[in-house]
Amino acid sequence: MNITQENTNQLTTRLKVQLSPEDYQEKVEKALKDLQRKAQMPGFRPGKVPMGMVKKLYGKSVVAEEVNKILVDAVYDYVKEKDINMLGNPLPDHEKAREIDWENQKEFEFHYEIGIAPEINLNLADNIEVQYHKIKVEDNIINETIKDLSRRYGKMISPEKSEKEDVLYGKFEELDGESNVIEDGLKNESNLYIQYLKDDDAKEKLTGLKAGDTVDIDLVKALDNQTELASMLGVKKEELDQYGKNYRFVVERISRIEPAELNEELYKKVAPDKEIKDEAQFRDFIGEQLSKQYQVDADKHFKNEAIKTLVEKANLSLPEDFLKRWILESNKENKEITPEQVENEFVTYADSFKWQLIENHLIKEHKIEVSHDEVSNHLKSFMRQQMAQYGQSDPDDDTLNDFVKRIASNQEELKKVYDQLFDVKVMDLLKENLKLKEKEINFDDFVKEMTEKYKNQDQPQIQ
Repeated sequence: MNITQENTNQLTTRLKVQLSPEDYQEKVEKALKDLQRKAQMPGFRPGKVPMGMVKKLYGKSVVAEEVNKILVDAVYDYVKEKDINMLGNPLPDHEKAREIDWENQKEFEFHYEIGIAPEINLNLADNIEVQYHKIKVEDNIINETIKDLSRRYGKMISPEKSEKEDVLYGKFEELDGESNVIEDGLKNESNLYIQYLKDDDAKEKLTGLKAGDTVDIDLVKALDNQTELASMLGVKKEELDQYGKNYRFVVERISRIEPAELNEELYKKVAPDKEIKDEAQFRDFIGEQLSKQYQVDADKHFKNEAIKTLVEKANLSLPEDFLKRWILESNKENKEITPEQVENEFVTYADSFKWQLIENHLIKEHKIEVSHDEVSNHLKSFMRQQMAQYGQSDPDDDTLNDFVKRIASNQEELKKVYDQLFDVKVMDLLKENLKLKEKEINFDDFVKEMTEKYKNQDQPQIQ
């Protein structure tokens, strides 16, 4: 085998790979013998088909297959040996390959083009400024969240009179045009959630009722949702046209969630891993959790802005023609990716390539690694959080270890976890090393600002 390299320019190089029979013949003979042992043909016992017949039937395809296997290994071994910083994958010259006579030819010559990744000279210690939105949680949001948590962990009571947030259970009876119950009309028993009704008049009618009270109500107007209406009346949605819109509701019982008191019992349920003693600490905890939740969106925007800034500052040159052909070659099974689409969207493709190169450079330069223990601890923490939602706040080690083993056995899922942890470390690196131009803002104003910023931008963001 002989491999020669010809640099076409700074960003691409060509390889010429020459193969002679001694490079592939042994493997071809072995593959043919394996086929002979498995071959079954009329008139011959299994495994006794003459080799000449096997070669006639399979020789051409076996040579092509074995040569291609050797080529792949040879090209990648050469790239590794010569320390070529390859971009994408080698592209074979299909035109020259089509000229090969696999049946009669013994000497083969193949040509590949390789994209060269540009050298990166980027130092995060430089004074690179990026805006960073710091989400401020307003008191009213904390108040609403605490109210929701109090209701979630509250208890159900049966009050004497109904209020606007209560749930009523009772019987619906269909009415005629004169507000009389239709004897053979639709009747059904169901819950009625007052707070979710769309009609304020209906809410008023249903407030202040006791068990045994009746009220006439236009359910179509009150609900304004055919799916909910059908469910409440116990019929199929397509059957609603057969029935009227007015019903008498007879209250049988009233249910109300009595909010949990703000005490250590509630704090422990909401934050089992924290030592929260009073309402002030609880408010701080809720504010911190909400800030983290909202900050996720702000951090996504920050990362996108950081990527744009670093891509622009790095000013990388790419082998554009090579990359366009490589994108098409890599997606030849995807009929939606056409030469026109690649041409029109190449700026986005190019920026994505540039960021991948920069990110890999940063990971290498700053020695960012994700260890097996970090993956294991991350999965265990995730499992604890999931189980805590179902009231199991202290899962045993065997349960956690079994979960880790199950994820680790799935390479695709395991890669997702590694990628996620690498993303976190890269994000931390950017926050620590870039000059952050902080802007404190509440979440609603942040959403408005982002909507205004991107409403006229059709180009997708780099991730």
